[in-house]
Amino acid sequence: MVVPVLRSLRCVRCALYGRDDDGYRHVERPKSRTTRRRSGDISTLLLLLTLLLPHTTQAEFLHESDITWKVNQAEVARWKTLIGGIEGGQIEQPDVQFGTWELAPGAIYHGHVHEAPEIYYILSGKARWTVGEETREVGPGMAVYTPPGAMHRMENLSDEPVSAIWLWWAPEGKREVFSGEYRFTEEAPPLPNGKGFPDGEVEKIFD
Repeated sequence: MVVPVLRSLRCVRCALYGRDDDGYRHVERPKSRTTRRRSGDISTLLLLLTLLLPHTTQAEFLHESDITWKVNQAEVARWKTLIGGIEGGQIEQPDVQFGTWELAPGAIYHGHVHEAPEIYYILSGKARWTVGEETREVGPGMAVYTPPGAMHRMENLSDEPVSAIWLWWAPEGKREVFSGEYRFTEEAPPLPNGKGFPDGEVEKIFD
């Protein structure tokens, strides 16, 4: 399911379940052109993250430049896990995985499925995004929710990377979703000539 940008705490329920607290389907409001509204959208997404995190007694700070990019063998998408995960260096958190993500110019991240629910919040770029049977063109200010086990596929429609924030979490505390099956449903298409990430910017390879 592709959902509009999260605009308020009330819209968090709408984004995840398609309805607001009163049971009515959400209607996307006109997009604002102000920086203030964009800042509010990102703040709301981060607030959703804090609601999912258990309370801790120790503050931790981490800049994304302290984490290296990770990439799968297709070398079309790269990510940095800032909170949670097992790669090392990130802030430890057992119930949430959160970080930054990029899709290479002109690249297709071929269809795949995994057991963890996932949210992407698009920061820049333009992509054709498929979740299950639904396909939409997405850009900055859009949030995309992928239910557990749903096939999803992304195609970059521009000559610039698509940048996003991504989030996995353990529904009802079921942390085994993080180590569950991650499976591709199609072969990886070849990268167009001259596309992909510059040499030296992919620092660690994962299957």
